Amino acid sequence: MSRRGENIYKRKDGRYEGRYIKKYDLSGKAVYGYVYSRTYADIKEKLVKCKTEKRILHMNSDMLLSEWLDEWLETQLTLKPTTKHIYKSYIKNHIVPALGNVRLRKLNTEILQKFVNGLKLASSTKKAVFCTLLSALSAAEDRDLITNVWSKVKTPKKERPAVRILSSREQQKLEKFLTDDEDIGILICLYTGLRIGELCALKWENINFETSVLSVRGTQARIGSNVEIISPKSKTSKREIPIPSFLLDRINKIPRDCEFVVSKNKKPFDIRTYRRHFKKVLRRAGLPDIKFHSLRHLFATRALEVGMDYKTLSEILGHSSVAITLDLYAHSLSEHKKNEMDKLSLIFNS
Repeated sequence: MSRRGENIYKRKDGRYEGRYIKKYDLSGKAVYGYVYSRTYADIKEKLVKCKTEKRILHMNSDMLLSEWLDEWLETQLTLKPTTKHIYKSYIKNHIVPALGNVRLRKLNTEILQKFVNGLKLASSTKKAVFCTLLSALSAAEDRDLITNVWSKVKTPKKERPAVRILSSREQQKLEKFLTDDEDIGILICLYTGLRIGELCALKWENINFETSVLSVRGTQARIGSNVEIISPKSKTSKREIPIPSFLLDRINKIPRDCEFVVSKNKKPFDIRTYRRHFKKVLRRAGLPDIKFHSLRHLFATRALEVGMDYKTLSEILGHSSVAITLDLYAHSLSEHKKNEMDKLSLIFNS
């Protein structure tokens, strides 16, 4: 039997059990925490400690969301600098202006849903902003500062915009205009599928002319006003790409007056400058204005058209799974599919 006012009980195994209210769930029902000890004095001391910690947590749950976000960001020591920079941008530009003055204990599903609905962003960016907020709130839940009030919040489905790629004839026209040394980066992306950050980080030491292999070992990233070379975005992004012989010959003709392959006046290009250079080449060739990233889609489409299997393509592109490659490019081969289906007429004619 417990003493009056104390949730301490003697168990059959001889130990004492102390019970205290840890928190309340969404329905208002108490959620209990338990401590155990062999002596009454020790269990009482443990309960006092737990209740003290609970009072501290309650005080912390009264903090503003903006205060918690600052504290949470300080603990994210394993994030890549680029990821942390993106998180800070989302928090500063979107989360804090809308929710920064709301106290943790006041957050609820309705407030979060209204926040998501009010974001005037593309669906993919809207989802990314909300995922950043969820990471911070999940950390607060782990510390019992908040209960899960976000599980029923509905986020928009990701809409994949149509990617404009060049036709085979347009690609041939583009390649005729790739005559300058600094144009080599465009040709490399056309036939290897490199991301522009990987291209701008490509060094001569990453190309083995004996084995005809290009090694992706870094990517260029802008962190604030600084341009840095960092590790690729994932483990699978570090990869080896065989180089077609004609491309290797073209690369071999480029002067090596800079440690980076894509350079001008002995200085490497940064991503922004090289994107502008690509736009100039398109205008010079009289071609439609497309994004540089379209070259990666163009490489994948051409690779599938000539019969490259999805597993090989997935590894060359640095995708984490073949499913991603299928999801991205299976729809882009309508003309190729038609040609393949037309081959069935050979069976009928025979």
